[in-house]
Amino acid sequence: MPRTSTLRQRFLVVGLMAGLLATIAAPAFAAPPQVRDFGPAIDAYARYEGQTRCLSTEQPGVRDFRALLQKAYGANGGGILRSCSSGGKSEHKEGRAYDWMLNANNATDRRKADELLGWLLATDEHGNKHAMARRFGIMYIIWNRQVWNAYRPNDGWRAYTGASPHTDHIHFSFTWDGAQRKTSFWTAPDIGEARVAAAPGPFKDVGSKHRFVKEISWASDVNITTGFSDGNFRPGQEVTRSQMVAFVWRLMDQPTSNVAHGFRDVPADAHYNPALRWAVAEGIIGGVGDGRFAPNEVLSRTQMARMLYALAGQPTGAPQHPFVDVRDRDAAAVSWLRHHDITGGLTADRFAGHYPVTRQQTAAFLYRLAGSESAWTEASATPSTVRFG
Repeated sequence: MPRTSTLRQRFLVVGLMAGLLATIAAPAFAAPPQVRDFGPAIDAYARYEGQTRCLSTEQPGVRDFRALLQKAYGANGGGILRSCSSGGKSEHKEGRAYDWMLNANNATDRRKADELLGWLLATDEHGNKHAMARRFGIMYIIWNRQVWNAYRPNDGWRAYTGASPHTDHIHFSFTWDGAQRKTSFWTAPDIGEARVAAAPGPFKDVGSKHRFVKEISWASDVNITTGFSDGNFRPGQEVTRSQMVAFVWRLMDQPTSNVAHGFRDVPADAHYNPALRWAVAEGIIGGVGDGRFAPNEVLSRTQMARMLYALAGQPTGAPQHPFVDVRDRDAAAVSWLRHHDITGGLTADRFAGHYPVTRQQTAAFLYRLAGSESAWTEASATPSTVRFG
């Protein structure tokens, strides 16, 4: 890949790479409903507690879990209770199971499912595996012909062969403690979203407890991206193609290029024109066809992977990624991205490349890239924002 830019070779001290997996906020709905820093203490994995009686009461923990999902993702129907005379043994008959009505054949519904399940089963910042599922007291989850059991956590998702394939809903079953709000999601000290936001931090909406405060602070300090005039950073706002070009250009010390980008949908006075000319000349990004750049289209995770991979010189030799939803043409970029811990997948086997990238995720990706010496071994130019050693 050609490298025509002359870049300054200075070094700024930045923190160590962040280890958190970036959580994707989809455009049609809010992020998962976590609002607290729970600390390192966590519930044990749920044991199986099968139905033993028949009740006609929605248990409060299940009812409130449903409310959290509906607030974050919108109403998707579903229910908690089931008639005592319907079917066989089921926690629905005790009011401690919930069916979230999603269609596995609908892309938006799959995205909701992937996001929520990824959040429930993710390892938290204290190293607790399947943290949110444990904090809710979830016994098992069935979705799209697969089942996850809290009492078999090392087995991961397994094939489900019950009468219903569960392709039209996700089934959640809860322990009695979870169903009665006695698990840590409900009982742990609640510092509250408002107090987190109000805690000292670089922006009004990025307090000291924000999961990406270190990365966002760094991006602001090195002038890759700053906040808005109202004092907010808007961490969950999606990033457009033109914005990402500008961010990467600033990461690389704003090199100059006189090569015309040639896109007919980019105004001559667009503020990102210098960045776009450089990015096109360096092969960092191209158009979308028909002479267009589509500057205002939202950047996807796959597009982000390609850009950062090109920026690093398209190195080879990274171990093969484990994701089942990555196209062959993107395999090298995604493998490199994962190998250098810049980001992982939404779940263990899905990269979710069609998901949009947000401002907080961009700060995290660039921060991790800037902190990885091994990621730059094939690059002919290294930015001043990189710390080696």
